[in-house]
Amino acid sequence: MKVKYLLITVLLMVVTYSTGFCQDNTQVGLPEGAIARIGKGGINVMRFSPDGTRLAVGTDVGVWLYEVQTGKETYIPSIIASQSKPFRDVLDDEEPVSFREGAGQVNALAFSQDGKTLASGGAGNPIVQLWYVDTNTKHAITDLSLNKLEVMAFSEDSTTLVSLNGNTLVHWNVKTGGIETIDRGLSGYEGYESVVFSHDRSSMAGSNKEGRIRIWDAITGAERKILTGHAIVSFLKKDDKDVDVWALAFSPDGKIIASGSQDKTVQLWDIEKGRKLATLDAHEGWVTALAFSADGKTLASGDANKVIKLWDVDTYKERATLLGHNNTISTLTFVPDGNRNIVAQYRGCLASGSYDGTIRFWDPDSGKELVTFTNGHTESVKAVAFSEDNLNLTVAAHNSTVAVWSLQTGNKLNTFDDHPNDTATVTLSPDATRFVFQGSKGLRYWTANSDRGSYRTGGSIQLWDILNEKELPGPWQDVGHTDALTISPDNHILVAGYGRNGILGWHVNTGVELFRFNSDSPFSDMLVFSPNGKLLSLNGTHVRTRIWDITVQRELTPPNSGKHSALAFSPDSKTIALGDTRGIVLWNVTPTGIQKRGKITDEFRGFSSVLIFSPDGEILLDTRRSEIILWETNGVNLGTLSGHTQTVATLVFSHDGKTLASGSDDGTVLLWDWKEVTATRKTDRNDNE
Repeated sequence: MKVKYLLITVLLMVVTYSTGFCQDNTQVGLPEGAIARIGKGGINVMRFSPDGTRLAVGTDVGVWLYEVQTGKETYIPSIIASQSKPFRDVLDDEEPVSFREGAGQVNALAFSQDGKTLASGGAGNPIVQLWYVDTNTKHAITDLSLNKLEVMAFSEDSTTLVSLNGNTLVHWNVKTGGIETIDRGLSGYEGYESVVFSHDRSSMAGSNKEGRIRIWDAITGAERKILTGHAIVSFLKKDDKDVDVWALAFSPDGKIIASGSQDKTVQLWDIEKGRKLATLDAHEGWVTALAFSADGKTLASGDANKVIKLWDVDTYKERATLLGHNNTISTLTFVPDGNRNIVAQYRGCLASGSYDGTIRFWDPDSGKELVTFTNGHTESVKAVAFSEDNLNLTVAAHNSTVAVWSLQTGNKLNTFDDHPNDTATVTLSPDATRFVFQGSKGLRYWTANSDRGSYRTGGSIQLWDILNEKELPGPWQDVGHTDALTISPDNHILVAGYGRNGILGWHVNTGVELFRFNSDSPFSDMLVFSPNGKLLSLNGTHVRTRIWDITVQRELTPPNSGKHSALAFSPDSKTIALGDTRGIVLWNVTPTGIQKRGKITDEFRGFSSVLIFSPDGEILLDTRRSEIILWETNGVNLGTLSGHTQTVATLVFSHDGKTLASGSDDGTVLLWDWKEVTATRKTDRNDNE
């Protein structure tokens, strides 16, 4: 018998839980085996409710809903399909598509016009999630065969939700979850950096990498206008350098559209006439965010140089420059005007989100910052370390900020951010007492679909005592560009890789140079110490793997050593795991040299640089983008740990071996109960034998 399985009936599931003020948001939506989540994820988009009393923030791990007056926060994890299946028949005894609660990247948000429903979705998850604000419940509407979600908006009566999924324009019935209309061929669609709806939901605009802007009818999908925008038009030469349009905003009356570009300008356009009204060129960095005030008289623009500017729309004159953020401005939005349900100081104010992890409120009239509304929205975690007593966890972000978290209370104990700056290289000492990095002169800008941006390394190496918040001076400060940094297990040696200029090691306390090794590569991607502190390795995708014994300053590199993106030492320092695109190979460290032991896997693993042994040396943890893969050293695959939404950047075990911390480019750290993780997977393995 063949049963017709209506996907939408299962998708209209309801997930309910308490969202009181005391809710521990670190415990919500965790994957199996994880015991806590630290961090809220990088900020992608923000929307105020129509009455201005709530601010919804879409991040790389879900939605954070804030009450503006009290600051109360609620974490809303995403509804995620356990497996991707399109709308179709289901055979007898076949399990239907199942769903779970967990982290999901959110790039699109929309409040219904009555403010009672919040819709959210993301580029990596085709499910549209509806959150009912009054009852704190949710359900999902979707067809899993649709493409990634770009943008969405509610109809005036809140009964229909319009979404753009790739090039498919869909009208959903909010009550039933069914598709009302669908247009699978948006005119002129070619993939866009930014897509926005007009305030009345009648029009939609998208910008591409060539600086052009298309405007469509949001009902039919028909193309209305093509604006040359920031494109460089020439019959003799096509040059699309520095013209990507990363931000768009409609004026409230829908007559004007503003565009912000990599060319550092903001352009205003008369939509009906297709005529450029003005070019605003006061920014010194790429324009990454735009927003009109509710009355349409003010335009806010934010850039990659952490600057926000306010413009008078009638005169095209700059009104104010807002300074306070420490990194790229990712999103801007104004509180709706005319609301009397929130405190007076927040009426009509501007909210800004940044890659520095903060959301700030500004007075658009005076240009003064009202309050740092919230923080903790880290853009990308680059290093993690446990304190020696395993009670605290220190997390270093890409912008060179360091936060110390209590693992007992889940609260942040301290934040070290005296010198916020994007970092090219960053590491923490194994005991979490020291932090070393080298900053960059350019800022990195993330779009929903790619990692793009200027990224030029420069500045001195900075070594900091985290506990005392002071920089430790030394000869490393003025030695120039470095590609890799590391600190020895005993915390006494700082090592820097300088490509063809070699590998240098200094004693941290005295500044004395301890060793200098030659390198035959222009790159020094990764430096790794063995746990006993005797061996030092250099490896990377573009680097020939090298290994030295620093106690006698002798090279132990195996003959015919190739390039390996990942390297790990076993806890007893007697085994080395080397990973490249062709798999993982184990090597034995012997008194006579390093000898090949055998291959764990020959599966393609990409260019992942994260690879570590378990505390007992029996399991090797590999990574593939957002997943952690567990291998027994005899080659048995124990499965994966899933829970991050972007690439896993670091893996570290607590000193007692009980907890695994995984840091990711999604801006969070997941803490895993290692005993539970291994017990579950070994049981599954035995059941399958």
